[in-house]
Amino acid sequence: MKPVIVAEKPSQAKAYAEAFTVKSRHKTHIELANSQLFPHGAIITWGVGHLVELKEPKAYDARWNRWTLGSLPILPERYEFQIAKGKYAQFQAVKKFILSASTVINACDVHISL
Repeated sequence: MKPVIVAEKPSQAKAYAEAFTVKSRHKTHIELANSQLFPHGAIITWGVGHLVELKEPKAYDARWNRWTLGSLPILPERYEFQIAKGKYAQFQAVKKFILSASTVINACDVHISL
């Protein structure tokens, strides 16, 4: 079980990997070689924008297929999520790495409001 570092996007993952020795590069991740910080190596993976999103209103109720002022606000009893279109493979890769990880490091951008 290797640590998994989750970056926000591929370019960010590449920048992080430059600080280490790269064992291999793949379509969905970068594998780091053993190092003092990561004795068993590590995996850097990434999102590509949002991997998961809220379902569209029409998925909850056919009446919300076309919005009107009378149908607002749209508040489902329970919000549901879906994998974003075109991002299934990356979602599955990130999920696999996280579920098998000994440690998960969130290395995404931090947004601070002052």
